[in-house]
Amino acid sequence: MSDNTTGDIGTFFDAKCIAIYGASATPNSVGQAILQNFIKPQFTGEVYAINPRYKQVLGVPCYPTLQEVPESVDLVVVAVPARLAPTVFEDIGKKGARAAIVISGGFSETGPRGAELENEMLSVAKRYGIRIIGPNCVGVIDTRTHIDTFFLPEYRCGRPRASNVANISLVSQSGAFAAAISDWTAQLGLGISKIVSLGNKCDVSDDDLLRYLAQDSTTQVICYYTEGYDADKGRSFFETASGVTGTKPVLVVKSGKGDRARAAASSHTGSLAGSDSIADSAYRQAGIIRAGNFEQMFDMAKALAMQPPAMGNRVLMVTNGGGLGVMTTDALEALNLSVPTPSSELEQKLRERLPAYCAVGNPVDVVGDTDASRYDAVFEEAIRSGEYDMFVVGMLLQTPSLGMDITNVIANYQRQSGLPFVVVSMGGAFTTKAGEIMELMGVPTYATGEKAALAASALARYGEIRRRKQSQGMISGKP
Repeated sequence: MSDNTTGDIGTFFDAKCIAIYGASATPNSVGQAILQNFIKPQFTGEVYAINPRYKQVLGVPCYPTLQEVPESVDLVVVAVPARLAPTVFEDIGKKGARAAIVISGGFSETGPRGAELENEMLSVAKRYGIRIIGPNCVGVIDTRTHIDTFFLPEYRCGRPRASNVANISLVSQSGAFAAAISDWTAQLGLGISKIVSLGNKCDVSDDDLLRYLAQDSTTQVICYYTEGYDADKGRSFFETASGVTGTKPVLVVKSGKGDRARAAASSHTGSLAGSDSIADSAYRQAGIIRAGNFEQMFDMAKALAMQPPAMGNRVLMVTNGGGLGVMTTDALEALNLSVPTPSSELEQKLRERLPAYCAVGNPVDVVGDTDASRYDAVFEEAIRSGEYDMFVVGMLLQTPSLGMDITNVIANYQRQSGLPFVVVSMGGAFTTKAGEIMELMGVPTYATGEKAALAASALARYGEIRRRKQSQGMISGKP
């Protein structure tokens, strides 16, 4: 059912009129939780409830069928038992809606009878030209349009917000993982554009979402969690990804490496996890960056969303704490990044501008009594030298002489140079606030040197991917 257009996929994120099939007045039910999301003031479209038991639910007009809704409907959210799905899709088709999110489970993930129901539902959908996300999913969150089909109450599962700086979108095969990421990124304050739970992927696939998100101006980095690929769609996904990764970073966490995990993936969403080594090879060829877990994926995604890719792997570590410098340098080298010492010419210039007790090597330690001026001197000379492709900056704000003006110094040198900067700032509430300010200025900030090193590694790897794509003629301009 997939095609090369993205217009039909856009309906899932910008629908103006939505119907909830299975909306319920029963507290804590799935049908009520979804409807509650659409009566919040942030959602400005129209919403209708569909359930023959009610005239209204939570003050929303409720109809026995879609046919009786007095206006056209763009998107239908389906939360009814699986056995009713084929009949419901006849109603959706006759109403003329072209997109449906099937939250309900009980389909192919449960066995042959569920697979029959899923195929029957899909057959009706194809006849009417309806696109389906799901079944067996939690659907979508769009932080711009406030379309939110997650049936998890907000006091238990926080909703992320869009950032004015840069945003990440996540496509997840697992609904539970998508919900956890929603909650986690909401707490972190990480900029999110969209979260999509695909479930059984009976129609809309990873490939469809990749094509759409590649063109989505509100998404700077695309992340995936997958448990496997269908045999007939895996190749198409990697071919599409190969065309996307030259212009927009794509990261993935793939589970199902071992035998038991592959069996669990099959019973969870009916997916075929396949050979992990083959998937790994395909990721590398397509230019997809594979992360070991979701925390690593979002650490890398944040840097890739905010910073340009690095032109090489030469890193200068600048810090006001010797221990932080050593730990971070260890992590940089463990990730095969180059940490070269300054040339004799650059060393001489740094010694002329820094106190004699500062360590002029790599890391450069401007020591604990510094203010922002020593960082300023190091950045100016090191950038002018052309000896480094990116900077990892230790910013320990427990020292009394280092003020918040350091954030302006870092952000200004990053903007002026066009080189990627990553900040590591360890500490408590004051430090966390400084990190938030740093990120509002567009520079990613991390709580440990290991996280900052991983972010720097991603910037180097994506720069390498861009250069490879450029050499293959797949993109033009600077990497």
